[in-house]
Amino acid sequence: MFRLSADRVLVGDRLEPLAKGALLIDGDKIVALGPDASVDSPPTATRYDLGQATILPGLIDAHMHTFGLASTGLHELNLEREPYRALRASFELSQLLRAGFTSARCLGSSIGPDLRRAIEEGFVEGPRLVAAGEFISSTGGTWDAGPLPSSWARERTSSADGGAAVVQAVRERVRAGADFIKLGLSKGRGHDHNKAWGDDPFAQALAFSVEEVRAAVEEAHRNLVPVSAHAIGEAAVSLALDGGIDIIEHGYGISEETRARLVEAQTPVVTTIAQLHFHRAAYEPFNYSPLDREIYDRHWFAMHDSFVRGLAAGVNFVLGTDLIGAPTHPLRAAAMEFKLAVEWGMDRAAALQAGTIGGAKVLRVSDTTGSLAVGKRADILAVLGNPLEDIGVLLSPDLVLKAGRIAFSATWPGAQPSL
Repeated sequence: MFRLSADRVLVGDRLEPLAKGALLIDGDKIVALGPDASVDSPPTATRYDLGQATILPGLIDAHMHTFGLASTGLHELNLEREPYRALRASFELSQLLRAGFTSARCLGSSIGPDLRRAIEEGFVEGPRLVAAGEFISSTGGTWDAGPLPSSWARERTSSADGGAAVVQAVRERVRAGADFIKLGLSKGRGHDHNKAWGDDPFAQALAFSVEEVRAAVEEAHRNLVPVSAHAIGEAAVSLALDGGIDIIEHGYGISEETRARLVEAQTPVVTTIAQLHFHRAAYEPFNYSPLDREIYDRHWFAMHDSFVRGLAAGVNFVLGTDLIGAPTHPLRAAAMEFKLAVEWGMDRAAALQAGTIGGAKVLRVSDTTGSLAVGKRADILAVLGNPLEDIGVLLSPDLVLKAGRIAFSATWPGAQPSL
């Protein structure tokens, strides 16, 4: 048992700042929380005063990938051996945890459910993981590309066509242990250079019919599993809403009418700003072609415009990075999503909520984590400074606890126990 205190603690689902606050942690749970003077502890409890730090819930990345490949080599995703990928992804997940992220959602990777199991059983260091398993595409859809033949993709149900095949693919994911289903609704047009994202966010093709989407959603819900959709552009986001999709990933390049539907339904839209940010940061060091730069810039400005309009309209944004690993998209830099969201106009407190309790709701774990409250898991981040004034402090964690155990500390061994 130990007791943490600091100049401020962000408590409850709204992360209300509590000056001179303290928490008492027993095992993996928070058992007391309140003003420093009111939180008693047994004489045997270790007491640590973190001084001018802020204590807040562990961060949550609502959209990332455990590909276990170099971000510059994703063309080998279907060719590289899964044991190697799992080992590499394990290391990157440990970096994500040490960056302050105590929970994360893998939105597409065949090795995700097994990594989740290894983390749960204590063999791998990483955030609490919920995983979608392999993507589900249509033939020629969002992620269905060569060099392997389409028959290979159909055999492993990473592509499925028609209601019956889509239902079978969903059942295969559930059988493999998926917590979520991930459908690809939008894709590039026939001759686009960027097949998955499309060259133009305002000229996307649809990958599934509404009947196929509804079949997937109905089967997933029968198995008590929610459905996420990769959806860029007006047609795809409208399709997601028409088909009953639970969570929309990306969700930009849309009309005001569709934005109003998002607001009315309060369907979560996961942001993924960092993914494009890190592409743009890699233009020069990784020699991106002029065409790639043009495409990513086009998506960047469309995403920015939709985000600003969405904030004004009341879209339910949740923070997710879409990061896939080094060298261009390192998971250890996932907190950049908070900084970017604030730079684009999100209030700091709202960004913190969108990346903690908002993420917990999307992951379906808000009953146990996502906020600091008595009875919840001790998933905790401490940073030097005040993120309500400078969101950038999240990029430099001082202390990370996952389920009451120290995952990372910059100063913990030298912290002076309070007398």
